[in-house]
Amino acid sequence: MTWVVAIVIAIQLVIAVFLNSDFGAAAVATLLFVFTTAMVGLLTANRVRNNPIGWLLLSTALAFATGGLGVTVVESQAVDPQSPLYATAVLVGDLSFTVGFGLLTIYVLLLFPTGRLPSRRWRFVGWIAGFGLAVLLAGIAFDPGTFEGLPVENPIGLRESETLLQIMQDGAFAALLGPAILASAASIVVRFRRANPEERQQLKWVVLSMVVMVTALVVAGVAELSDDTENAITTGAAVLIPLAIGVAIQRYRLYEIDRIISRTATYGLLTALLLAIYAGLVFVLTDLIRLEGDPAVAAATLGVAALFPPLRRRLQALIDRRFNRSGQNAVRVFETFTARLPSKVDLLELTGDVRTVVGQTMQPATLSMWLRAEPMSRQP
Repeated sequence: MTWVVAIVIAIQLVIAVFLNSDFGAAAVATLLFVFTTAMVGLLTANRVRNNPIGWLLLSTALAFATGGLGVTVVESQAVDPQSPLYATAVLVGDLSFTVGFGLLTIYVLLLFPTGRLPSRRWRFVGWIAGFGLAVLLAGIAFDPGTFEGLPVENPIGLRESETLLQIMQDGAFAALLGPAILASAASIVVRFRRANPEERQQLKWVVLSMVVMVTALVVAGVAELSDDTENAITTGAAVLIPLAIGVAIQRYRLYEIDRIISRTATYGLLTALLLAIYAGLVFVLTDLIRLEGDPAVAAATLGVAALFPPLRRRLQALIDRRFNRSGQNAVRVFETFTARLPSKVDLLELTGDVRTVVGQTMQPATLSMWLRAEPMSRQP
């Protein structure tokens, strides 16, 4: 069954690519997001059958693929704009995107990584989210009038219930879906506090991808960008979410997350500091020292370049002590051992040192060592 869903998604993507003559950055990012989500969902559903996360990701990919195909049909005018099929494509696109958004932001977060709720009390959030999503979909489906940005009317709109339908849409999001999204995000914090070390590493992957996604949304909102560029940035950042889920569920290089967080924080802070220093140097050189033109820019650039190596080392050490303390301690223990190794001649003493290093760096539950007996030399 999973392969059937994957094939349907693939067919929709192929049709969308065929119809889209103007394949911009946003379209490429959307295609990549749907493809990544579908592949991670397919892999997870087949390998971890008792975890519904795989099916949720497949359903999310199917919803976004259907919505993307509807948008492509509308933008390419593959059908007559006056035909009912054109309006139907717009409506199906709106409904599909809403379903995909709800699945990803509520149910995937609520059930990740185990596929089960944090506790029985969280069932209420799932029911509220489902009811709110149903109300919102009904409000969108029967909302009368023209679609936003298009001179096409909803073919199944109910003109006499326009006020009620608008209240349904606003109320469903404000009173039901909005709180459900916040509760789903809060469930990750609850899980993290109760989780074992492995689950904590899984949660870190998804939290990091969400932080990148929120950062992209803020940057795209603040910067004066075109709609296509803004959509490309936010959708491209969203690709990291299914990738992080795939790494976490499959446990592939799971424990690399601490190093990734450390490096991300280091270079993020380093970039901000260097930009601030560069702006300060330019201000001092041009406004206070009255150095104009290219010499001021060149001097500021050289100053920033000179500060880069020491700043990076200091920030890296500072952040490693905060976020990657175990990894940093392991490196120091190993370096100490290798420095002492050449002076070791006693096998028993060396064996004790090896056990100490393994215990401090790997921290296994049990530790034992087997020494192969020396082969007896042949007598002539």
